Amino acid sequence: MIDVLAFGEVLWDVIDGVPHIGGAPFNLAAHAAKCGLGASIVSAVGRDDLGRRALEEARRLGVATDFIEEHPTLPTGTVNVTLGAHGIPSYEIVKPVAWDEIGFPTSADVNPRAFCFGTLAQRSAVSAATLSRLIASLPDSMLVFFDVNLRQDYWSRDLVECGLKRTDILKVNDDEMRALGFAPDSLFARFPRLSAVIETRGPEGCVVFTRGGAPFASPALPDGPVIDTVGAGDSFSAAFLAAILRGEAIEEAAVAGNRLAGKVASRAGAIPEGL
Repeated sequence: MIDVLAFGEVLWDVIDGVPHIGGAPFNLAAHAAKCGLGASIVSAVGRDDLGRRALEEARRLGVATDFIEEHPTLPTGTVNVTLGAHGIPSYEIVKPVAWDEIGFPTSADVNPRAFCFGTLAQRSAVSAATLSRLIASLPDSMLVFFDVNLRQDYWSRDLVECGLKRTDILKVNDDEMRALGFAPDSLFARFPRLSAVIETRGPEGCVVFTRGGAPFASPALPDGPVIDTVGAGDSFSAAFLAAILRGEAIEEAAVAGNRLAGKVASRAGAIPEGL
């Protein structure tokens, strides 16, 4: 059974010359699997060594690979990551790569409890069209989680607002909230399906806004000094969703998200071992 189905990039983050499996949707799926959920991803890798290794890593981490295609000509995605002050990463995202041309899943057995997507995989018309078709094919009752994950210039306000039309839970960080010029009250007024907005604030934890309820802050839960923050936001999303799918209150879900994000940030890499 698929509890969480992610859509988007599977790639290798190259940090100090060393490749680490990654991509925000993949990180989310891997952490969801670590949280005990059935996790899968709709994506594409190349028919190359990195693609083969990506599929092996996905299986090792418990992420189903049924919906990961092998693209016949484009290479597996890579990103050159530079770590700045306080472990904050900057990215050079290579294109074109396999996940720029994600095809529609051929299997009809796509019925997850939650569907997750972002903006980066929509930088190409092919993957954007696949995402649109996939969302339209999902049951209207399905929980849809949108982590905008703005990268470089591969996004627009219009793209984000289009995604919000089918979104139940929106996740943004504080920088993204400022870049988009969003205010939660106006989002709830414009997008009737939207039930919650989560604004993550790094070392301050997060603030959660809910439709018809008072916003609340949930403090960060560090697990040691910050090594790097790559994947921390994705782990937050996974733990948050796992709690929601278990039937826990949104306040408890925020605590679970902050707890796992604190552990990930105190270790190297997006999907550290031993968590």
